[in-house]
Amino acid sequence: MRKIKFICILIFLMSFLKIFPQTYNKMLSNNIEWQLTSCNNGCVTDIYFIDGDTIYNGYNYSILNGYHFISKTFWLRENTQNQKVYMSFIQNNIRKEVLLYDFDMQKGDSINISNPISPFVTNPGYYVVDSLVSLQLQNGLYYDFFYLSSLSANIKESAVWIEGIGSLSLINAPGGTPDVGGAGKLSCYFKSGNLVYSQLDSINTCVLVNPVLSSQFLNSKINNRKIISIKDIFGRKTNGTNNQPLFYIFDDGTVEKRIVIE
Repeated sequence: MRKIKFICILIFLMSFLKIFPQTYNKMLSNNIEWQLTSCNNGCVTDIYFIDGDTIYNGYNYSILNGYHFISKTFWLRENTQNQKVYMSFIQNNIRKEVLLYDFDMQKGDSINISNPISPFVTNPGYYVVDSLVSLQLQNGLYYDFFYLSSLSANIKESAVWIEGIGSLSLINAPGGTPDVGGAGKLSCYFKSGNLVYSQLDSINTCVLVNPVLSSQFLNSKINNRKIISIKDIFGRKTNGTNNQPLFYIFDDGTVEKRIVIE
């Protein structure tokens, strides 16, 4: 009798999970910013963000900008039903598309990795999901962390993904090892002006720099603000240069875009 009750409860729970699956954290929107830090003779944090949309071959894409994506030829699209993210890019004057992420994978699943136009091997082959954990981030939501390793003895990379954010290495390097002493490691991730993820082992704080979003989060009461940093369009600190757009970061967390004409 107890066995029958247990089986009934198990069937009910399985049906409940199918009806109410875990919420998928969508990756792409027009209000996100990644900050990637690399340290070689000093640390530099590069900024990249979504800067508009485009349609190509019937698909909607989000356009990457900032860092080495300033050509705006790197596009991302997301299929939220199968929880996959693709990248479209130009190589040898031909636009190509590859699968970057599959956030529907489980432990033991494998994926054929592509690292398009990155410092890593372009086609390193298959990686396996070694472990998968759900962790709560700064916005209070839970995100799946994927830990992957290569099935090839010639590839020594250990990749880490976060559902809804992407690789902790370069976004176009899902097979790359997050390494602040190498190609870089994600330090900060913002969505809608709010900090979602931070790893402050190489920098002191996370500050929103996104030039597309900055005007949305300006404080009208500016009299008591103090400038704590000035950055150029690539997120690099500067003492101020005339005739080019700069981003003034204040102690209240706001950012203001200015151009000083000489």
